[in-house]
Amino acid sequence: MKRFILFLLLLFSTLPAFSSETMLQGGVVYTVESARKLAFEGLDLILDKKEIMPYLRDENNDENRKAIKENIQPENRYVMGFETAKGLVKGYVVVYDDRPQYAYYYSTSGYLVAIDVDNKQQEGKYPYKIGKYSAVSGKLVSIALYISEDEQYAYTKDGKLKAHWIGDTAYNEKGKPIATRKVLDEIPSD
Repeated sequence: MKRFILFLLLLFSTLPAFSSETMLQGGVVYTVESARKLAFEGLDLILDKKEIMPYLRDENNDENRKAIKENIQPENRYVMGFETAKGLVKGYVVVYDDRPQYAYYYSTSGYLVAIDVDNKQQEGKYPYKIGKYSAVSGKLVSIALYISEDEQYAYTKDGKLKAHWIGDTAYNEKGKPIATRKVLDEIPSD
């Protein structure tokens, strides 16, 4: 019996000990090319006009702009101001409660400029993609593949990498920082 216990002690002393510090956790790593392939897989290149026509002019322009300025959310929709291209393009986004897969981008004067279509099936699930479509033609303008909350790949309609976003910084294919982004609490007047 002593030999058996000694054998068990020897056996267990040679087995590796695992702790939360030594456990390996897996994940998917994307390259520019693998992300591009996934982003364009099954993507509609043209948005149906019926998704565009009723939203060409924001009937709640004044109310939405005021809500953003006062940092409140109007009923039945979510609004948020934005600024891109070093402050040259400013406007706001509206996401209606009954159409959460669509984000309508408006100029500060309330004219529709673009629509995002979000294929996210469930909150917090990655990866997912968002296609940006022109309000004029309904054609795909760009596509973003969201890898995580802090990482996205953005491509032109032709598949060229626009940016690899990590946090609030965008990088080009060579890893050089090319842009930063921020969400505005208030949108300026025209």
